[in-house]
Amino acid sequence: MTRSYAQLCGIAAALDVIGDRWAPLVVRDLLLGPLRFSDLATGLPGIGTNTLTARLKHLETAGVIQRRLLPLPDGGTVYDLTAYGRELEPILLALGRWGAKSMGQLPASVASRSRWLVAAMLAFHDDSQRVRRPTTWELRLTDGPFTVHARGASLTVAAGAPENAGLVVTTTDEDLHRLLTHQLTATEALATGAISLEGDTSMFPRLLELFAFPALEAAV
Repeated sequence: MTRSYAQLCGIAAALDVIGDRWAPLVVRDLLLGPLRFSDLATGLPGIGTNTLTARLKHLETAGVIQRRLLPLPDGGTVYDLTAYGRELEPILLALGRWGAKSMGQLPASVASRSRWLVAAMLAFHDDSQRVRRPTTWELRLTDGPFTVHARGASLTVAAGAPENAGLVVTTTDEDLHRLLTHQLTATEALATGAISLEGDTSMFPRLLELFAFPALEAAV
């Protein structure tokens, strides 16, 4: 039996499900697609395997995540969000936007993952920016490739490379973060080799325009 606040309140009931330490971060890492147990463990520095097992079991029992088998040749078991779990996406992204205001209070040494930065791109997508035709970019970041797809005012981001991308952007997490938070301009990034582009280079400024990250000095 898990502990419950036992309160007739939706907020308390939600925290009964995802209020335990690490549970929201498990959901965050699954927003971009399914992961194996080992990938979750590697992507959550500081979590013990026993704790991860307990959180996954709890979230599965609550109907937030599910286990499924990958087809051959990959094979193996992955964890994925259910439709009910997917409803947490706008909630967690809103929490991320709120939490960004306190990032200036973080210690000097912190862990970082490409998946977290890409999830932040979802959180700070500016839906007032529309693309005229469906457009796909591939981001090759520190931890691997990611797909960004824009259609009208909507944006999707997923782990893994797309089959066809109009532009491939290769950079580090740090340099992409500097670009998104206006510490580095696209011209400077290209001139210094902080990024490299393959494909239609005119698509790069358009990619950056899709996001409204606060300037770093404002996110304190």
